[in-house]
Amino acid sequence: MSIMMFAVPALLMELALATPVSDTMPVFDVHGSCRAATQQMTLDAGRQKLCLEDEGSARAEVEKKWSSYPAGDRTRCAAEAQLDGLPSYVDLLECLTLAREAKAEDGQ
Repeated sequence: MSIMMFAVPALLMELALATPVSDTMPVFDVHGSCRAATQQMTLDAGRQKLCLEDEGSARAEVEKKWSSYPAGDRTRCAAEAQLDGLPSYVDLLECLTLAREAKAEDGQ
């Protein structure tokens, strides 16, 4: 494998982390993510509706707690949640939750 393959994602992540996140949470269009997930998993079109409902629930949960997450975690997780070009509130919530749990385990 080429070093360039690893350098490009690292560069993208570095640029994303250098861009400050505002106090408002990011706005994602999750339709593409759900469409892609549905096509990969099943031919059942009802799955896309379930995916969109999951994304809506995750968005509501993130929105309730957004200001309570440290700014660095918000910035990093918002960048990670859209790194593949298919943004997801489920991914954002998971990242923020894992970051909070890791800090709690470390006693921070």
